[in-house]
Amino acid sequence: MDLSDDEPANVTDDPTPHDDFDLHSVLANLSTEAPTFEKILRASTKFHDSHRYLINQFLLEPTMMRKKMNLLFAKHISTVAWGLHPEAFMRTQITPEQSGELSRSLVKTMNTTDGAVKKDFRPWRFVISTDEKSPTEYVTMTGCTRNSSIISEASSLTKSERALFLAILEEMMCEDGTCKMSWIHSIIQKEPHKITGPKCDEFMTRMARQKYFTLFNPDIVEIAPRTIVELEPWLRATMPGSLKICEFCRRIISRPIYTAECGKCHSLSHFNCFKNATVLSKQDRMECSKCNETLTLDEVNDQIVIKRTSGVARVPSRNLRQSTSIRARSEDKSDNDDNDVVAKIEVDSDEEPGPSRRVPKARPQVRPSKRAIISSDSDAN
Repeated sequence: MDLSDDEPANVTDDPTPHDDFDLHSVLANLSTEAPTFEKILRASTKFHDSHRYLINQFLLEPTMMRKKMNLLFAKHISTVAWGLHPEAFMRTQITPEQSGELSRSLVKTMNTTDGAVKKDFRPWRFVISTDEKSPTEYVTMTGCTRNSSIISEASSLTKSERALFLAILEEMMCEDGTCKMSWIHSIIQKEPHKITGPKCDEFMTRMARQKYFTLFNPDIVEIAPRTIVELEPWLRATMPGSLKICEFCRRIISRPIYTAECGKCHSLSHFNCFKNATVLSKQDRMECSKCNETLTLDEVNDQIVIKRTSGVARVPSRNLRQSTSIRARSEDKSDNDDNDVVAKIEVDSDEEPGPSRRVPKARPQVRPSKRAIISSDSDAN
């Protein structure tokens, strides 16, 4: 088929819109003068395009390092707003204290309007936190933390996945902030968190990608800062008597191994909070806020080594079952006529674990009383 008649005459290629584009020549014309920290800090106090750029980055990465947030903001405002060379901001000298001040200013600006809490609804909230086992600070973008259902809304979880998530969270809080994949695979066989193995692996991968969990190794799952930030109100409401609270920041302790513990009153504080307090006070020791016992930084480091070796963990659920058994035994002493009934209650309470509990072993000394009850019931019939 001949299309020569349909072709327009004098066809020429479209000219290049900007001729030859030389990036190096463009960058050579930009100023390389480093902006001062005071100028960057002043810019961080007023919400503008650089803050919107940060929010867009948080949509892609809900939890990022605090230093990374500072670098993204400084680079965007120096290149886009001030027209400086992309590497100019790297020449700005900032101390660790100034870096923390810039982070707090950015978080406050994105959370508030002119220093006041936003009256209009905004679907974000930024919180500075740590993973409790390292001094690295993270900034987490979350929704309204007053409602724990934000987890299912933000992550598009099904009913079974949400039940599994809360069961894993409760297990982590009962242990040392970690959970074994073998335990997770054992509980997904029962309701209300019954899902298939491949679906479970896909769920865990998605939650790790969204920074709710950290896959430490193929068999260990660690709790992530985003989980504590978003579900702190839910944890305080459901486990009020079992949570450990830091004496410095008054936040939940999810990794009890990495804590400073008073040897007298056994009050706990985050290792990072304790270390920051020693830096601010310019000394290597601090006094307990409850009993005035002195605790040095070297002693805290030794405590962490011992706890990591012995695997110290706090188990509120087990303590709860223990208190139930003690209360039942006290009733047994006060009422001799109901001995067998109380013994039966103790056995049943230990053999009916919740959905997120490991199945405990029945106590040998209680089993005979149960068999006696069964035999007495059969004789009566």
